[in-house]
Amino acid sequence: MKKSIGRLLIPTVLIVGLISFAIPQSNAATAVADPNATITLGVDLEPTSLDLTSTAGAPIPQVLLDNVYESLVRITDKGVIVPNLAKSYTISSDGKTYTFKLAAAKFHDGSTFTSADVVWSYQRITAADSTNPFKAQFANVDSVSAPDASTVVITMKNRDNSFLFNLTGQIGVVLKKGATNLASTANGTGPYKFSKWNRGSSITLLRNDKYRGVKGKAKTVVFKYIADPNALNNAFLSGQVDVLTTVQAPEILKFFAANDKFKVVAGTTNAEVTMSMNNENQYLKDPKVRLAIREAIDHKALIKTAWSGYGTAIGSFVPPTDPWYEDLTGLAPYDVANSKALLTAAGYPNGFKLTLEIPPIGYATASSEFIQASLKKVGIDVTINNVGWGEWIDRIFTKANYDMTIVAHVEPHDIAIYGNPQYYFRYNNPQVQAWLKAADEAATDAERTALLKKVGRQLATDSASDWLFLLPNTQVITKKISGIPTNSLGMSYYVASIAKTK
Repeated sequence: MKKSIGRLLIPTVLIVGLISFAIPQSNAATAVADPNATITLGVDLEPTSLDLTSTAGAPIPQVLLDNVYESLVRITDKGVIVPNLAKSYTISSDGKTYTFKLAAAKFHDGSTFTSADVVWSYQRITAADSTNPFKAQFANVDSVSAPDASTVVITMKNRDNSFLFNLTGQIGVVLKKGATNLASTANGTGPYKFSKWNRGSSITLLRNDKYRGVKGKAKTVVFKYIADPNALNNAFLSGQVDVLTTVQAPEILKFFAANDKFKVVAGTTNAEVTMSMNNENQYLKDPKVRLAIREAIDHKALIKTAWSGYGTAIGSFVPPTDPWYEDLTGLAPYDVANSKALLTAAGYPNGFKLTLEIPPIGYATASSEFIQASLKKVGIDVTINNVGWGEWIDRIFTKANYDMTIVAHVEPHDIAIYGNPQYYFRYNNPQVQAWLKAADEAATDAERTALLKKVGRQLATDSASDWLFLLPNTQVITKKISGIPTNSLGMSYYVASIAKTK
């Protein structure tokens, strides 16, 4: 369970766009890979900054996490936590002390990685003036120390079952001690080096040939940013990009599948497309109103209309890949008559007006008019307002100045974001907060799972948000490409295993 913004990001945020983490499985190609190849990835959402430590948003870790920057541990596409910058680690029997033995590594500028870098990076998170959007994930950290240059000891105030998992995300990234200019450059230890950022166009990574582990298969990887789905598809068809990392117009998949030049790669995600309802809004603070909104939407029809039937209805903020998943769609069935009755019971028989803020993401745009029409049937007048990603992060995510919005939260095990009343949902349920805390400190997995099932059911009962559908991870590649991340189980789009034949 991550304490994140959404890690939505967007700690959990959010997020948006499809972000895949995996140490991927090979997709095709038996031909020999070209070690000097340039692979161009077509991506829909560009970062607003490169600073993972002060800016939320999935686009930053998508490029930098596990590619340029590394953490002490990482998560595989099977959901297994394995050592990374730490070559090994142990956890004390009471769950409060983590001891990491560090791998021999170097930063891209040639300096040696030591425990001092870890201590500096992690103490920077907990500092009084820290602006790290994931700072809450380290609230339970009592101390970070370095007995020697190759050992780090992290002591917790209480058992925290989410902590090691949290370290696999951007909160765990290790910077070089004293690092500056993080918004525009990056000096990491990963298999690729940051090369350049052409704002509004692309970010280029170059293979780190001195990497301590398995080297990247391609010399150059370019993240090419094209927000418009049609333009992104055209760039792929014309050969400007080799991989459609996110299909924002799923109706085109049949076309690609029928063309022997391309291959459609389908995987799973943790990306809950969430219609957030500001729980401090004068209307939306009433759970009857929130339930009315959910029951006014035919989610099966929405999935078919907005995403060509490729989504999965879930009913709460828990994907089927989580151990505490339950199908809770029956708690808010499509029922227009009951929706109207709920609004009348709440004191709004004639409805009211709301604004639905839509960031520049395919699933959000595709869902907005369907939701607008659905809510109009029960008397709620919805104005659709399209906003840029920068404004979304600032006004909506950071300041919670909104009525409703749509974004996919892609991080795994991030249900704990609903335990933070200051998160942009503004959902405040002390019982949920207590269950989340107890789950973090649970002595067994079974106890933790039982508690988190209670949380998931309570979120659905309270209609804390509406969870429109779970996104699939659908990508399209040319037949020359192999090794792309298949599943979207974390925040990084891991590029080291991607290969291209001549």
